[in-house]
Amino acid sequence: MRAIVAHLHAVSARLHFWMVDYPEGSSVCLPRPLVKLSALHDALHEDRLPFQAVPHPAQLLRPIAQRLELPLERLSVVSVLGWVEMPGEWTQVVLLRIEGNDLPALHGGRFITLMELLQVPITERLLLRKAYEALLGD
Repeated sequence: MRAIVAHLHAVSARLHFWMVDYPEGSSVCLPRPLVKLSALHDALHEDRLPFQAVPHPAQLLRPIAQRLELPLERLSVVSVLGWVEMPGEWTQVVLLRIEGNDLPALHGGRFITLMELLQVPITERLLLRKAYEALLGD
């Protein structure tokens, strides 16, 4: 499972996404980036159902809050953005939101705005579009 972390200012609606520079390149996915040959699917087809139970997205809250050195109560699950097909693997991608009006000072990455999304691969851009819709509507 992967997560995208976003911060939405409650008054100005200014939206930021957390980006990490991995050895493979920049990515908005935690705890590790998607592989280059990934494809986004809105839902799983019946012939591609996972063989194991799919964990609840809330299981990512504690490890990601610890990684970002963020208090756990400031992080919440917004929605499941979709399923990503990678060579030999399917993974669910969820949207996590940092609560509060001010951008927290985090370590290990940087916040980016919508204008900087060209830095991420196309599959992640499609996921960020879904994140935008989940947070701000269509």
